[in-house]
Amino acid sequence: MKKLMSLLGFVLVLGMIAGCSNQGSGKNEVQPTITLEEMSLKIKEQIAADMKEQGAGEDVLVDGKLQSYIEVDLLDDKDPSTSIYLEKMQLNKEEVEDGLVLAAMMNVNSDEIILLKAKDEKHVKSLKEALEREKEAQIKTWEIYLPDQFEKVKNNVIKTNGNYLLYVTSGNPEKIEAIFDSYFK
Repeated sequence: MKKLMSLLGFVLVLGMIAGCSNQGSGKNEVQPTITLEEMSLKIKEQIAADMKEQGAGEDVLVDGKLQSYIEVDLLDDKDPSTSIYLEKMQLNKEEVEDGLVLAAMMNVNSDEIILLKAKDEKHVKSLKEALEREKEAQIKTWEIYLPDQFEKVKNNVIKTNGNYLLYVTSGNPEKIEAIFDSYFK
């Protein structure tokens, strides 16, 4: 009887452990342990390193700000760029818990990185659709404007993981995608 009770207790504890874990849910949705702001800093550091490899000066990244790029916090009502980006991408601000845009300032560079965190899993689909619209807008702009920049747009990456979304138009989208992925392991 003691053995049966011990075995039953062991099975019960094992069942509780298995039931509380994310394993076996069929979803690969690990929530990152940092903020989008911290993630964007790693991305900016990568862009700065790439720019330095191409001959840019040492002052490409100053105090966490990437020179010649605009940074927009999509929740900052005081920044006029916020409403421009929300309207341009047709984003519903009520669906966004956190959002950042990093884009080249000059009209001769198609680089644009967007990081979003949906308030709820049900909003991920509509936010991804907004990113798809942004890609189509970039295609229309760059296919007739600058062929080398259009190549970047064609290699664009749109990725989701849980409530997090990534949009990358860049010369090295795979490097930025790897940074994003590293926070979900």
